[in-house]
Amino acid sequence: MRISTNYIQQQSVEAMLRQQTELAKTQQQVSTGERILSPSDDPVAAVRILGIERDLNLTQQYQGNADVAENKLNVTDGVLTSAVDIMQRIRELAVQGLNDTNDANARAGIAEEISQLNQSLLSLANTTDANGEYLFSGYQSNTRAFDTTTYAYNGDGGQRNVRVGGGYLVEVSEPGDQIFVSTNLDGNTQAIFQTIDDFATALNNNDLSTAPNNGDFLSNMDTALGQVFGARTNVGTKLNAIDQQRAVNEASIASLETNRSQLADLDYAEAITRLNQQSVGLQAAQQAYVKVQGLSLFNYI
Repeated sequence: MRISTNYIQQQSVEAMLRQQTELAKTQQQVSTGERILSPSDDPVAAVRILGIERDLNLTQQYQGNADVAENKLNVTDGVLTSAVDIMQRIRELAVQGLNDTNDANARAGIAEEISQLNQSLLSLANTTDANGEYLFSGYQSNTRAFDTTTYAYNGDGGQRNVRVGGGYLVEVSEPGDQIFVSTNLDGNTQAIFQTIDDFATALNNNDLSTAPNNGDFLSNMDTALGQVFGARTNVGTKLNAIDQQRAVNEASIASLETNRSQLADLDYAEAITRLNQQSVGLQAAQQAYVKVQGLSLFNYI
């Protein structure tokens, strides 16, 4: 079989192109640190890497959700802490006001302070978060929790939640009717703001017949305080659970990143050795091409 000079030159060019392609691919691997540049390099590993990256993105999203949930609950905890302080102060003032040694002016002064504190308490119950959503309105996050005149609860009993792990949803809101609404000793169910307002009115009028010195108001305040304390306990429990889930997520992320690294990361020592070999091969192919180009029968005449 005759082999033409053109055929030999074509084979030499193809050999150089293969060497250049392989060398360029290795150079790209070294520059990126990635073993797999396209799925065809290792189809099985490429599919596994896609699954790992999906799980990584999802778990990292859970971490972001955990931050959001933690921020909301921290705000709620701060509001409830302030509410406790106010309610305890109101209770202290009530004890003073119920003392028989007080005259009408003294009780009016105490009533005024209680009324101011009650407005502050109501404002706390209508607190909004950084997104302008009401903390204590349940699912009705765009609705003011309590009417500022009638003290009626405008929200619902829902509790918004955020997914912070594959199997864990954390509730990030506390319905206001479970915190600031309770049943008094007289059997009436109303917001604590109304209970405080009624007591302040009785003190201001120096008419304790509607708030007799029998501890009813103090008992009602204790019931309301117990509900706020209970809400704070719930919030604290959720914050602890978020911390635990965040640790689980971090461990999962570390494991996934390790698995991805084992599949995708380049073995630099092997790659550098291969790069040197391919560079030598390319040089040899180039030299062979030059010699092929110089072949001619006239060289032997």
